[in-house]
Amino acid sequence: MRSSGSLTGASRLRPSAVEGWRAVTRQLAAVPHESVATAVARLKVSYATAGLDYSEAQAILETVGPAKESAIASYQTLIEHEAMLRPAWLSVLPSGRRPLRDALSADAGECFRRAGAFDDQPAVDVVAFLDRLANLARASANLPLVESGRNAERLSFELERARCAEMPGAPAVEWVALDDNSAGYDILSFRQIDGRPVPKLVEVKSCRGRPLRLLITRNEWDTACRHREAYVVHFWDVDAERLHELSWGDLQPHMPIDQGDARWDRATLSLKRLHGF
Repeated sequence: MRSSGSLTGASRLRPSAVEGWRAVTRQLAAVPHESVATAVARLKVSYATAGLDYSEAQAILETVGPAKESAIASYQTLIEHEAMLRPAWLSVLPSGRRPLRDALSADAGECFRRAGAFDDQPAVDVVAFLDRLANLARASANLPLVESGRNAERLSFELERARCAEMPGAPAVEWVALDDNSAGYDILSFRQIDGRPVPKLVEVKSCRGRPLRLLITRNEWDTACRHREAYVVHFWDVDAERLHELSWGDLQPHMPIDQGDARWDRATLSLKRLHGF
């Protein structure tokens, strides 16, 4: 059963619009100095191309550019462009072709079919096309997490800036993760020890909902172990609007260890057992 229009996404995924786009592209290639309006007028009086959707075709031409030489490449190009707008069907795509087919309208499904997406034995370039869409779908699904993480980093950055502003001689706080996401921490701040500022490396995490969980990567933990006194984790409980600051000592009893030939890469900690929870 096909779903209702709520999952169909962009209206441009209609064969009449795509074929109109291809027809206009061919006409402009044949008569390079002709305007788009003139090309469309010529095509509308031709029996073979009179019934195409030239209004939408012109919109596609303006936003996507000329159609590709082959039909399959043209359909793939438009589908990928529409996927960038994060239509609802994009979230279904990683589940496989069958759920995707069920989620699409008849017109959108036909566009995917003409792009080769539903071939029994798709060609290598079609598989690559589907993989690109799946990667985009996964990136789109992760976007709210990325946005939440950046917002938490911003909160910690502003908090550390305000705190260091009252510390005599403290250097400027740096939002390290904006320039280098491999440093093992997000913010270089400072704290006062024996009357002088010393580095404070802040890794920022956030969580919404329950149970509260904290993901630590191997790189982050290796960095923490090299800087035990300086390293802290800012954990933002988004729902409670509460910040917890965790030290190396808070985390260490709960971290995994390498055994035999196995080496851990990332660990998920349940915060109910950590200090202060």
